[in-house]
Formats: sequence, structure tokens, C-alpha cells
Amino acid sequence: MNRILSIAALLAFSTAATAAFAAPTPDGNFDRTLSVSAQPDLYVATGSGVIRVHPGSGNQIHVVGHVHASWTAFGDVNARIQRIVDNPPINQSGNSIHIGEVNDRELFNNISIDYEITAPSDVALNLRTGSGNIEVADVGRFLTAASGSGSVRAHGVHGPATLDSGSGDIELEEQAAGDVKARTGSGSIHIHNLNGSFNSKTGSGDIEADGNLTGAANLTSGSGSVRLHITPTSHFSFEGSTGSGAIRVSFPGAPQQDEHSRHHLTASINGGGPPLVIHTGSGSIEVTPR
Repeated sequence: MNRILSIAALLAFSTAATAAFAAPTPDGNFDRTLSVSAQPDLYVATGSGVIRVHPGSGNQIHVVGHVHASWTAFGDVNARIQRIVDNPPINQSGNSIHIGEVNDRELFNNISIDYEITAPSDVALNLRTGSGNIEVADVGRFLTAASGSGSVRAHGVHGPATLDSGSGDIELEEQAAGDVKARTGSGSIHIHNLNGSFNSKTGSGDIEADGNLTGAANLTSGSGSVRLHITPTSHFSFEGSTGSGAIRVSFPGAPQQDEHSRHHLTASINGGGPPLVIHTGSGSIEVTPR
């Protein structure tokens, strides 16, 4: 009898646990609109969640927050979500907007916030998420974006960009001149319409960029190919090295890889200029006119 009761108790616990895990996690939303003047500064941070920024009104920043809890958020999670919805982490000081910066860690424990934001095209963007993707489209006079675990994708940025991911791909399309810095622990880096200096590093993944290289460049991949397609009039002092792979520089007068330069090649392109240093532990290197 005791054994039968024990089995029945275990089945009851298993059923209750399954129902608990299957139940939808609590969530909530908030919606705020803030008035700004020309060239506002926007700072967004979330411990876990997606950040998306798109163009909107020329004098407003519109913020929609999607608040949701992980399955490990037990206890008073519904009350905590409601407190966040009623009083979202948004602060404005003049033309500077800070979103997601919190002091009460207990309130936000095991809670994620996804942000959907529209902003003027001339906004300065400073975006950070501990875990989640960052997406920017056709907005930003400059961009700083970092994700601890997630991809960073930005298209139509109108100035310099600094992009960082602990684990994820990085994509950038520039619409105006600006230096680019891109780094990921594991993932590929793709830059389109480069117009400035360029520094990038990936622990494992390809690096590919095209555009107008006007300053120094240093590109490093632990394991992956590096392809750079730049304007024919670019002038630079090239140094490339690879642990395993081919090196090809398709500019007039550039030496080609042979048995004496199997893993290392230097070249002065169009009379020389800023340093262009490329290294990969395993992969090919290609520098060609655009």
C-alpha cells in the first residue's frame, strides 16, 4: 500500500511540475513617448532582451517595452512585472534619454525586457544587452552597440560605429563617413559601404568588408577567411599573415604569394599609406579593388 501511495504521490508531483513548466510565463507591456530637440542622445540597456531601433518622428522618441519573466522567476513575479509596467526604467534629462538603467536588482531578477524604439534619424545611439540581439535600421549619427550573447545588425548608420558581441554575428551598412570597430568572440563580421578606418576581430568566423578605406586597418580572425574589397585608388602599406591559407592582393604592382611567402606577404599599394594589417590563424586573405 505504501509503495502504491508513493507512486501516486510521485505521479501527482510530476503532473503538477509539468503543468507549471507548460504554463505561460507572465508578461506585460509599457508604452511611452518623449519629446526631444535636434540630435538627442539615447542610452538603452537590458540585462536580457532584444533591442530594436527604427526611424520615427523628428522630435520624439517612442518606447515600447515588452516585459517577461523566465520560468525560474517564481514568487511575486506578477507583482514585480506590474511594478515595472507602472513605472518603467526611463529617465530624461534635457535631450538625453536613459532607458533600462536600474538600481533595484531584486526587482528585475530573472526578468527580461525587449525594447522597440523609434527615434529621430540624427540620434546618437548607445545600446547594450546582456543576452539578445540588437537591430538598428536607418537611424543613428553614431552607434555604440554591445551584446553579451547575440547578433548585432545595423543598416543605414550615418557615422562612426563600435560594435561588440560576445557570441554572435556583426553586420553593418554605413551611409556616411565614420570609423568602424567591430569585435565578436565567435561569429562573422560583414561591413558594407565602409568609409573610414577599420578595426575588427573575431575569435572564430569570417571578416568581409567593402568600401573606401581612408585610415589604418587591423583585421584579425582566429579561424576564418578575411576578404576586403576597397576603392581602386586606396593607398596603404599591406601586411598579411595566415597560419593556413592563401594570400591574394589584386592591386597593380602588388607581389603575389609564392613558396617564399607562403604564410606572410607585404606590399606597398598605390605608393603606400596607412597600415593595413590582416592576420588569420586558419583561412585565406583577399584584398581586391571594389
